[in-house]
Amino acid sequence: MNITVLDGHTVNPGDIDWEPIGVLGSLQVFDRTDPSEIVTRSLDADVLVVNKVEISREELGQLTNLKAIFLLATGYNNIDLKAVKEQGIAVYNAVGYGSESVAQHTISLILEQTNQVGRHHHSVKRGDWSDQNDFSYTLHTVKELKGKTLGLYGFGMIGKRVAELGLAFGMKILVFNRSTRPSPGIHFVDKDVLFRQSDFLSLHVPLSAETAEVINRSSLKQMKEDLILINTGRGGLINERDLAKALVNGRIAGASLDVLSLEPPLASNPILCAPNCIITPHMAWTSLEARSRLIEIVAQNISNFKQGIDLNRVA
Repeated sequence: MNITVLDGHTVNPGDIDWEPIGVLGSLQVFDRTDPSEIVTRSLDADVLVVNKVEISREELGQLTNLKAIFLLATGYNNIDLKAVKEQGIAVYNAVGYGSESVAQHTISLILEQTNQVGRHHHSVKRGDWSDQNDFSYTLHTVKELKGKTLGLYGFGMIGKRVAELGLAFGMKILVFNRSTRPSPGIHFVDKDVLFRQSDFLSLHVPLSAETAEVINRSSLKQMKEDLILINTGRGGLINERDLAKALVNGRIAGASLDVLSLEPPLASNPILCAPNCIITPHMAWTSLEARSRLIEIVAQNISNFKQGIDLNRVA
């Protein structure tokens, strides 16, 4: 079996091993693949492994040897599903590899807003502490998480883990989710209540027609002026222009974002210059352990495929 990885660098920049996949066939790994290179690099492949490379009908029509595509990701909107079904090409995604990593990053984004460790570190390095008359100082008012309300828009594996961590801090947990199975310490509410009562609002839903730009001018008006918004889900959940205006006008207190609507972002995106907006480069999923699990899951998907088992198949 010929296995070709088209964009392996983000998942594995060199600190882990491709061996779990390599033992399953003849493996060729490319760090990055330009759209113009997809067909030539994939012609001999029985199996493609991709993260964010977009595979269209035009390319699929030229890959006569291709039997399956395996995603180094949970999302699969970069694959033309209608075309693969017509051509009998199976598609499999990876689920559950990053829950711990994303939940940990979510909490770190909350803490960076409350304690601003990085900002104070740079202040000390600039000599601000050496110039103080007092033994202690802060650059802002520090608040505790205990007793604050953490609102979760979505309650999948990641949302549930964030809730557990929030409970450990003594936070009250509100959840808006389509299903409402009873969970200790969790209060299910409608979306309007979630927006109105949360001190911290964290987004954990897939991007869909229903959830696209759920954070917009209208929903932002419902929120507390001291609310902190956190997004480690999908950039398209937020209307970034509306959020930037809300931050400039003090409509909400701050935002911590790991994802944006276009990645990498255009320099002209207003959210990049918005006040009290912490942005990290879509790194919540990237812990060493999560990326190692991801490769193991994809390897298992390929092994299952070879045995005729259809676990994690999406097309």
